[in-house]
Amino acid sequence: MRPSSAPPMLLAFLAIALLCAMDGAIKLGAQTHAIITVTFMRYVAGTLIALPLLRLGKVAFSRETLQGHAVRGLVIAAAAYLFFYGLWAIPIAEAIAISFIAPLLVPLIARVLLGERMRAINVAACLVGFGGVLVTVTSHVPVPMPNRTEGVAAVFVSAVLYALSIVLLRQRATRDDPQVISVLAAAFPALYTAPFALFAAPLPAPGALPLFALMGALGTGGTLLLAFAYARAEAQKLVVLEYTALGWGALFGWWLFDEHVRAQVVLGGAIVAGACLMTAWSGRRKAIAA
Repeated sequence: MRPSSAPPMLLAFLAIALLCAMDGAIKLGAQTHAIITVTFMRYVAGTLIALPLLRLGKVAFSRETLQGHAVRGLVIAAAAYLFFYGLWAIPIAEAIAISFIAPLLVPLIARVLLGERMRAINVAACLVGFGGVLVTVTSHVPVPMPNRTEGVAAVFVSAVLYALSIVLLRQRATRDDPQVISVLAAAFPALYTAPFALFAAPLPAPGALPLFALMGALGTGGTLLLAFAYARAEAQKLVVLEYTALGWGALFGWWLFDEHVRAQVVLGGAIVAGACLMTAWSGRRKAIAA
């Protein structure tokens, strides 16, 4: 099945899985490298991996395209740096749980920037999904961490910026090819972070290059699938699938860093899955009615 013909919700689900795997790789890299170095290398690798994809589609780098992606790239760079810092400072699942404030903001931002109608079922699904996140967060027993406060704050601000980037993605996805989006979504953040990474932080160790290449591959794959998905469905319908990242984050945190998966995470994940089904069922009923 080609990505362009797959169901948008399936594409978004797979994209989130790839991006959560990237988060695990990023946390590994952040243990031995500066956060700005990890951010820069993630997007350099992503750019190099995404460039060959341009041969699969029509290249259209108009001035309007570059200007639009330049703005989105700046938002992505700031959101990524803050989120990567949060991943380094607190457990993966907890960082993802805090970031779930973003879907609550997407319908409002989409209404303001894109004029999308805020359907009651999408708003309700986001609220139910966020309730599942609260089950996890409110039951969390803090582990003493020297940078916990800064990490939580960084993830929160990153979530606000991420919500904006999702809406900007929807705006660009209706105008640009997914391949172009994937390249520019990596190239501009790499450009913006280059001065800080090259002149204010140590260069990456050669032995870490395969890990950075993996970050780029996972990030490019996730971004490409999201671009295909958001080109064919409204932002407020797909964004509820962001909640599935909680389960992926718990899995990768347990597997890579021995971060224990608590019963509350399982319960919260079940509630999140219910929210996803609310949106999926709504879309199915609408398609049947049409």
